[in-house]
Amino acid sequence: MRRSTVADAVRAFQRLRSVNAGSLVGVALADRYRTSPPLKVDTLPPAQAAVLGASIEARTAGVIDGETPAYLVYSGDLPVAWCTVRAAVVTPDLVLDGTPARHQRMAVQALSNLARWVLVALADARAESEDAVVQSVMSQVGAARIAPADDLTSSAAVLLDGDLIAAQAGIAKVLPVNAAAEVMVIDAHGFGRYGRDSHRLPLPVLCAMRRIASTHQLPLAAVGDWLAASGGVDADVPAEDLPAIFTAGFLGLFPHRSDYAERHLVDRGWATALERLGMPRRYIDLEALKRDLFDNDVHAVATTDATGGQAVAVFRRPVLSWPETPTSTSIPARTAARASTKGRHP
Repeated sequence: MRRSTVADAVRAFQRLRSVNAGSLVGVALADRYRTSPPLKVDTLPPAQAAVLGASIEARTAGVIDGETPAYLVYSGDLPVAWCTVRAAVVTPDLVLDGTPARHQRMAVQALSNLARWVLVALADARAESEDAVVQSVMSQVGAARIAPADDLTSSAAVLLDGDLIAAQAGIAKVLPVNAAAEVMVIDAHGFGRYGRDSHRLPLPVLCAMRRIASTHQLPLAAVGDWLAASGGVDADVPAEDLPAIFTAGFLGLFPHRSDYAERHLVDRGWATALERLGMPRRYIDLEALKRDLFDNDVHAVATTDATGGQAVAVFRRPVLSWPETPTSTSIPARTAARASTKGRHP
């Protein structure tokens, strides 16, 4: 395995990918060939070492339960944290300081903030009996796969229609009562690039996107592509203001960019001026006008019209600026304080 940087290692932890950053190492137990020879766990307290070692051996034998580890993080030869197949983060019953404590903080932060596709994979592996129901709902545009914040692999699926209160009521019907209050969207279908690329998908934002698509008679994916092109993937998007923000910037749906340039020509009165002067329309370099408009004044999102034909949704520039939100685990600063992190982490 090639040597990686610590920053690369933290990103790998979020994706449960094996990584080697010198004394900081992550091991994905799904990579069976990496578990031979047996992984070292005897640096843990004896009781915890016995439990973890037995769980790893059982997994190798094909026996998996909720406590089965999916991923281990080592500082030197000490497992400082591991993630179970239920996305629970566990740390050893030890008081750490120095480098192991710093590595442990990195690991806990990253493993508590797994990539959505990793959560989906863990949920799929857990919910085989419910998989058909979830997949049936998730095949529909506007569907969201949700899970309790304290049990991210116990998922269900709901169809969003833009009404946040109705969505919350629907979630309450498919999740346990004590879990429905705080949920995370781990997957969504039909929300364009925003739905594919965002690290987290706030339910209020998804509902606002549905309302926008309905109001403007646009494909939901076009709204998601606009939001992503506007910087929303890495931002704290204000759900309540989103419909108004979209309306203020949306200029219309056009078959081609050149059609928008033609419309601009008419709106500015240039077409009328040419006609009054008896000058042919060909005196206007429409291609040059189109380039200038889309380079400086507007931007376009490729989409489809009501008949399914190709079209572009045109929006005013500049591209919006949103409050930033971190999409990946940052590396904690080195501190001299002792760290004691024991047991499970929600």
